[in-house]
Amino acid sequence: MSSEIREIFAAITERFEVPIRIGGRCEANVFYRVDCLDEDDLGVLAGYVAERVVKVCQPSLPEKLVNLPGGYTELATFLSTELAPPGESLEVIAYEDLNPHNGNSHILKGSQIVLVNDVITTARSCLEAHTQVTMMGATVLCWAALVDRTFGPGPVPVVASFTGEPVTLLEDLP
Repeated sequence: MSSEIREIFAAITERFEVPIRIGGRCEANVFYRVDCLDEDDLGVLAGYVAERVVKVCQPSLPEKLVNLPGGYTELATFLSTELAPPGESLEVIAYEDLNPHNGNSHILKGSQIVLVNDVITTARSCLEAHTQVTMMGATVLCWAALVDRTFGPGPVPVVASFTGEPVTLLEDLP
């Protein structure tokens, strides 16, 4: 990882004495303000993620990107141009638009895709999305994110520009 990427994350990292709630099931003493990234920083990070996606996925390459809900950045949009041939862009599909009951599930059939999210924590939402798009006929090559805070390996590699501090998984509430 370059010093430029370390500097970008140093500028958006907040540390807390008392853990704060992040997401629905986690807490942490460190929070990454990805919403504070400007276009230049996002471009640098997306370029790095795209390079890693190509290295990890070869000889296959993504044909489409599925943007998971809850993000603050335009990472998927940046990756769509970084991963496509010059002058082109990959199709970005919002996960919310993929409902097997609304007739849109056919748009993934036979496609090589990457799931995109700003920050991956417990990977629960990624696992659910991974399962759903696989059932729609897509092949998931990897999960791409700005920050990886997962607990370990999933069904495919996680490609991120930064490995974040660990999170604490909270007990499920009744």
